[in-house]
Amino acid sequence: MTDEQKPTQYDERTNAFRTLVDKIYIHRLPSYGNKIFYGLGFLALTSLVFLIISGTILAFKGQSWWLYDPIGIYIRSVHLWSVQAFIAILILHALVGFLTSGFRPPRRMVWVFGAVIFCLVLIQTEFGYGLRGDFSSQFRAVSGADFWNGSHLGYWINPLSHWQDFAIHVAIIPLSILGLFVLHYILVHTYGISKPYRADIKYKMVPADHRIMWTRGAVLAVSILVLAFFFHSPYVPPSTIAGVVAADPSLVSSTLADEYTRTSDTATYLDSIDPYTFDTREVFVVKPYEALVGGAATTSDVMVSALMPTAESGAYEAYLNNEDPAPYTYSLRFLNDMNVLERRADTLGFATVQWGMAKDENGHLIGLPPGSWWLTPLGLLNSTFDLVDNPNGDKIAAYTLGAIMLLFITFPYLPYLNRLSEVLHIAPFIWKDNDDADAPDKKEKE
Repeated sequence: MTDEQKPTQYDERTNAFRTLVDKIYIHRLPSYGNKIFYGLGFLALTSLVFLIISGTILAFKGQSWWLYDPIGIYIRSVHLWSVQAFIAILILHALVGFLTSGFRPPRRMVWVFGAVIFCLVLIQTEFGYGLRGDFSSQFRAVSGADFWNGSHLGYWINPLSHWQDFAIHVAIIPLSILGLFVLHYILVHTYGISKPYRADIKYKMVPADHRIMWTRGAVLAVSILVLAFFFHSPYVPPSTIAGVVAADPSLVSSTLADEYTRTSDTATYLDSIDPYTFDTREVFVVKPYEALVGGAATTSDVMVSALMPTAESGAYEAYLNNEDPAPYTYSLRFLNDMNVLERRADTLGFATVQWGMAKDENGHLIGLPPGSWWLTPLGLLNSTFDLVDNPNGDKIAAYTLGAIMLLFITFPYLPYLNRLSEVLHIAPFIWKDNDDADAPDKKEKE
């Protein structure tokens, strides 16, 4: 062999990459496996890649960039549309798995990993909204804190804390999803595409059409980029204490008085757990007075009156955010105690009790981009059982959603219930061979 015929280092790397890709691919599958029903997993991965890339850029550039810079707004919109696509595809993917009984032994853990991914994605979206830096972030953070407290996880999870929110959304949940995604695919690759559970369904094994798979992924990618260009992620400026002072100074002063007497919503919260365990008199009145006005604490009337100019200038809210080791917790609780967040959410028409925040901030049920339409069942739950006015509403909602998620994850192991898809008998439509004329009389032996 001459020197020219010897493989170069570039050739060796190329061959190694091709070998790796070849091992990752599924090469043979039932003929119906090339239909889009069985390509949803790859489309979900495509959306996830867009989420990772756009999310990484957003994390590095910062909030001011994605709120006001035209390129930042576009990347933020790409991130939003990627979320919309990811969740919609995951729902369809789970629906196909359910209808075709793709969870039957030995594929039960395939379903379990996928179901856990789906539940984590739903949780992940809310932590993401908490980072947007707009009014939606404020309202969802307060609502989320109540939800986590209702589930008795408020000791560890505080959506009001900006940095904890950031860590959960950017690192903890994404890494968990990626790990589960790998395990999910390893099992799919091991067991292959699920086969019909009925003996009378004929199929043949054919080569996997990777070209159509990549084409579908490219169409999805272009769709996300185009939609993000024409329909930007909505933005409504956040509420501020200074803004409330300008509109209704008496509301701020009366709330400061309530904080001092420990009669505010925060001080009298039913479940006295984090992030509600602080002394409102010290946090909202005494310490700000000593730091911003100077001098030792005096009577409540004197301190409240002295704090009003600092609230009007914005110094009071800045102090609250800097004082708390979990940024924004105190200022959000103060805004919530004034009830300005709930009233504004009602005005915008996206409070949980209405449509599960499906309207988002565009004020319309059907809008572009859409809101968190996947939370509509939560809104129906709240309105049906009137959980908003129920002092235990957050706890009931948390327990109910937790039970539904557990049922969803363990579904393959539940007798009788896991046969529901066979009763519905929709799977033959999905299994229908695109080339029935060439199908053999019997299933091809693998």
